[in-house]
Formats: sequence, structure tokens, C-alpha cells
Amino acid sequence: MAIFRQRAIFRALHYRDFFWFWLSYFVSNVGSWMQTVAQGWLLFELTASPFYLGLFSLLRMVLLLGLFLLGGLLADRWDRRLVMIWIQVVSLVPAAALAILTSFGWVKVWHVFVLGALTSTAWAFEQPVRQSLLPQLVSREDLANALALNAVTWHGAGLIGPSLVGFLFGWIGLSGCFYLNTISYFAIIAALMWMHIPPTRGQRGTPIAESFFAGFDYIRRQKLIFTLLSGSSLVSIFGRSYITLLPVFAKEVLQVGASGLGFISAAPGLGTIIGSLSLASLGQIRVNRQSLVLLLLASSGALFVFAATERFATAFVMLAMMGGLNTVFDTLLNTTIQLTVDDVYRGRVMGVYGLTAAGLREFGGMQAGFVAEWTTTPFALEAGAVVIVIMALFFFGPRLRGFPQS
Repeated sequence: MAIFRQRAIFRALHYRDFFWFWLSYFVSNVGSWMQTVAQGWLLFELTASPFYLGLFSLLRMVLLLGLFLLGGLLADRWDRRLVMIWIQVVSLVPAAALAILTSFGWVKVWHVFVLGALTSTAWAFEQPVRQSLLPQLVSREDLANALALNAVTWHGAGLIGPSLVGFLFGWIGLSGCFYLNTISYFAIIAALMWMHIPPTRGQRGTPIAESFFAGFDYIRRQKLIFTLLSGSSLVSIFGRSYITLLPVFAKEVLQVGASGLGFISAAPGLGTIIGSLSLASLGQIRVNRQSLVLLLLASSGALFVFAATERFATAFVMLAMMGGLNTVFDTLLNTTIQLTVDDVYRGRVMGVYGLTAAGLREFGGMQAGFVAEWTTTPFALEAGAVVIVIMALFFFGPRLRGFPQS
């Protein structure tokens, strides 16, 4: 790990615990991306309807809406490392069950929904705990670099995981993708047991309800955090819905199979790697209103072009651009929040951030799935792009005016 001290782009990796944390999550998230792509294809094959893809997003959204907040509360009350270990143990159970059901040909639509609900439950608890743990692994001056590299563990794995589906689908099938995801959870469990992190001093003396609502009151009083979380919510609802509709877009618009879906699903991951490493290479990251607005406008333009094209190459390039631009936007927003929030409220704020960044993305997938069912898939995505442009120019940008750079 000494080599990372010599390269600014990877400087956070010279922290021993962050290195193992980052590496294990990258491995596990490759498996998670394989399952996400394969699960979407499986559900569309079982139902032949984008409505069910939207309904599946609705199920995830309902769970994430409440459980992200409870996960954030858990992060502020219990030792974060131990909580993370138990979450991984719980997470591998539905992954293994889906693998077995698929391999024996027993899988039904309700299996996908129930097991997806269990996976979403564990994931919702995990995200705020994971985000709250990061500042314990690196110093404050290297936190922005760590957050940029952390983005690679999920979105960057989105390059490898879907690509593996594209390359391996003909050999291992859908069930093989689910088995590999099950195995990948052991990487995180081993790393967390190997790491040396001081136990978190939780606030278990405060009543749960009082602690829960105190987090919301804190966010309301912190105007910068409130504005950033509001903007993140709107972007997730209208700017990230393309993820849910990729199986439909691949089959009906681009007219490619499961392998083609794997390749275009990997495109945002390629953009994420480029965007994240570009940010990580900067000595100091400064956030301003203009950069956030421009990132939203550029991402919306790429989304609109993607929705309007019928060419595979153009779709791939636009998805890669969206992956890079969205990752830069998310990292700048997350960095500002992490450097602003008081540590005593960090878990609860990260729970709300996880809700806006991921939970409401499922709501966006639901609304896009319903709109696509009633109109067309390209129209559903184009409409979302237009909404983001309006939001950036008339809501997000004006509300950020006057806030200092960070």
C-alpha cells in the first residue's frame, strides 16, 4: 500500500482499513451488479411487461423510504463495524435462494419480488451505516479523495459486473450470475473482520423516537444540507429512471439480447470510473453552484440523446457520459454534506441522503415504468430529462446562490 502514498489519485488507499474496505466492496459490488442486470432480464422474461419492472421499483422504493432512515438511526446508536458484518450475513441469504430457484427452474415472479424485497431491506440498512463509517477510515483532508474512490466501488463495478453478464451469460446463465453474487459477500465479511476500527460510541441512552425526529430537525435547520438533499431527490426521481428501463430499451428499441443488455448496462460504469478517478486526482475539490448546475444540464442532455437514439454505439456513449457526469455530481454533493454535518447526526443525515440518492431513484423507476407502459420508453426518458433541466435552472441553482464554496 506504500505505492499509493506516491500517487495523489489513490492517496486514501494508503490507509490500511480503507484499502481493505474499498477492495472488498469492489469485489462484492461486481457480484451485485451481475445480479441486478440478470434479475431485470429474468423479470422481463417472466412477465414481458415494463409495468412489472416499474412495480418492482415501487416495491423497492416503499422499503427504502423507511429503512434508509432506520439504517441511519442504527448507525448513530450501535457500533458501525459490527452492524456491517451482520448485514452482509443477512444479504447473502436471498441471493443464494434466487440462485437455487433459478438453477432448478422453480423461479416464479413472486419469488423475484419477495427475495428482491429482502435484498432491498438489507441494502437500505447498509448504505447509511457504510457512509457513516467512511470518515473513521481516513483523515478529514483525505475524505474527499476517499469519497471519490468509494464511488468506484459501486458505479465502477458497474463496468465489470454487467460486462461479465455479457461475456458469461452463454456459459453460466442467469443462475450462475446469482451464485457469483452470493460468493462475493464473503469478501466484505472477511475484510470487516480483518479491519481495526475503534468501536463507535452510540447514543443508545436517547429514546429512539426522539433521536429519529431530532435528525429531521437538524436537516431542516441546516439550509445547505436541506437544499442539497432536495436537489438529490429530484435528480434521482427524474434523471436516473433509465436504469430501470434498460431491459426494455435493449430489447424493444436497440433490439439486442441479454448480452447486449449487459454491455449497455456497463457503459455508466465506464463513465463512473473516468469521472471518479478524475476527481480523485485533484489535490483539493472545491464545490460551487455553477459546477453543480452545469453537471445537471450536461447529464440531462446526454439522457435526452440516449432516449432518442436507436443506435447501439450512440446509446453506449451517452450512457457512459451520464455515468461520469452523475458520479461527479454525486461525489461533489456527498463531499459537501460529509464536511458540513456534525458527526453526532452523520448516520441520520446519511440515511436521508441514501434515501434521496437510491430510494427515490426507485420511485423514478416506478413512474418511468408506468409512463413507458402508457406511452413509449423513449418518451418516458425524454420527459425526465426535460424536468431535470427545469429543476436545475429554476430550483436548484437559485437556492444555492449565496452559499460559500466548499
